[in-house]
Amino acid sequence: MKVKYLFLLLFAFGLITACSFNQTIKSSGEAFLQGSWSEDSVANKAQLVNYEQNYFTFTCDSFYLQINSYSKVNLQGGACYDAKAWKEYAKGYYTLNKDTLKFDGVFVDEKFKYKPEKSCYRFGKFTQNFLITQQSDSLIYLKSLQTGLSHQLVLKQKGLCK
Repeated sequence: MKVKYLFLLLFAFGLITACSFNQTIKSSGEAFLQGSWSEDSVANKAQLVNYEQNYFTFTCDSFYLQINSYSKVNLQGGACYDAKAWKEYAKGYYTLNKDTLKFDGVFVDEKFKYKPEKSCYRFGKFTQNFLITQQSDSLIYLKSLQTGLSHQLVLKQKGLCK
């Protein structure tokens, strides 16, 4: 009886040590996106009640985003939004499917680290989809599929996926 249990134990140990997780393979991302991009101006911002300016950094298949938000009124509610301007941050992975740029990530703090749930501004999942309406070596025109607003990103520093 003991031999049977010993055999089962050795068999289970062999299975556990023989298996290993696959390494995560990093995608090289899209070459034309690699680097830092800035939304230097927002069309019709004087007429808008609130708007955002985006600052992206793309490294391989990852993105890092700083969102500068501006609002003339507190539309969100709560003391965090009493200020007329604030910054939010997000990071994650992006994919390009034909002309649609899809972002899948999370909101983080200014050091791009974990953001606690009870902190000011948005937290948790960050998803955003943009239609690329035009692109050149140093300009990308995006249209948000969520808000319908257009964004003009200017290349600030070219990067490479390493």
